[in-house]
Amino acid sequence: MSDQQHTIDIGATPERVWACLFDPVAFRDWASAFCEGAHCEGDWSEGSRMRFLDPDCNGMEAIVEQRRPPAHLSLRILGELRDGQPMTPPLPDAAPMHERYTLAPLSDGGTRLQVRLEGWSDEHAAMLDGMWPKALQRLKALAESSSTP
Repeated sequence: MSDQQHTIDIGATPERVWACLFDPVAFRDWASAFCEGAHCEGDWSEGSRMRFLDPDCNGMEAIVEQRRPPAHLSLRILGELRDGQPMTPPLPDAAPMHERYTLAPLSDGGTRLQVRLEGWSDEHAAMLDGMWPKALQRLKALAESSSTP
């Protein structure tokens, strides 16, 4: 199992970065770094189920464990989806995978965003290690632009 952390400073308020992270239209923009056409289904509310999908409905399913706008969101990954259906067997509860977003205000009015992946398989971690920096650069450009998400 692997953990990894990705951090970026963004020249926008935590509220703006939060909006760009979790707005469905903005999510499609920055998540395209993982896969063109990537999108999410769900409402990001605490306790809700989220689905992160490619155009073929393959992806991951998660539960929003904690939601504290605009500072923190934590997802517990439930497992993989193929053709929109959970793969069997599901991930064991004994070894949960998490994806945690932490936003901290900077003295210059910007935001430091930290994305922490915990408990991911070495295979998933290696794949995501090259994708997260690209996704965060897209998010940074989006949050620093004058358009709204």
